[in-house]
Amino acid sequence: MAKASIRMAFRVYVGLMMFTSLFAGIEVFALAYSLLLHVNFQILHPLVFPALLGVLVGALLMGIFFLYPSSIARSRAGKIDANLPTIANFMAVLASSGMPAESIFRSLGRVGEEFGISKEVESIIRDIQLLGLDLQVALKKAADRSPSRGFAKLLDGIVTTIHMGGDLTVYLREESEQYKRERMLNVKHFIDNLGIIAETYITFMVAGPLMLIIMLTVMSFIGGGITIGNMDPMTLLNLLTFVFLPGGVGIMILMVDAMNPQR
Repeated sequence: MAKASIRMAFRVYVGLMMFTSLFAGIEVFALAYSLLLHVNFQILHPLVFPALLGVLVGALLMGIFFLYPSSIARSRAGKIDANLPTIANFMAVLASSGMPAESIFRSLGRVGEEFGISKEVESIIRDIQLLGLDLQVALKKAADRSPSRGFAKLLDGIVTTIHMGGDLTVYLREESEQYKRERMLNVKHFIDNLGIIAETYITFMVAGPLMLIIMLTVMSFIGGGITIGNMDPMTLLNLLTFVFLPGGVGIMILMVDAMNPQR
């Protein structure tokens, strides 16, 4: 929850999860039971089906509440990781001008929303101004709360560099170059996988369906009671055109979207 920046106590969140799941389950049970009383449709006992439906809805909501923080944390981590080369380079430019580390993070906070690190920088500035923490302690706490391992590593490196009296500009420039190389490797890996998906798409979504459409069309013209799996060729043609092809294209789009590096 801290990595997802959910401003809610853990006990409060768990209580909300339990209350919402229980309340929704009871409501669904009552609604389903009242509907079954007015509709003459009974497969099981009148109480069994509404109870199963209520338990299913409650469990579904509980699962959504349980997975929501980790999903938000992964989304934020992806956006931060995509901007790490720019973040490190921005900080290196400010450090090369002789700006102190605390002022660098204040300047970073003004553009943090664009880089996806506004919450992290706000927490650092808040810990320094309101709680009176030292910069190094504030950075360590921000590293523990950050959903991005790369940004947490960057903060830990800044703390070590400041503590050892090293050159912050050199460190940030080296990290920026490393993040650039990692980003280029990720993009290259994505392009290679995209080529494989393109070949798969052409094979199974273009050539294969085209051959099946021609074959089924010819079979429907011939007629004579030809069936495939107790279905006539026209039914199979409709399933291929309106079910399998759109479903396959949708799956391909989801795969490409999941593999696409975040920007």
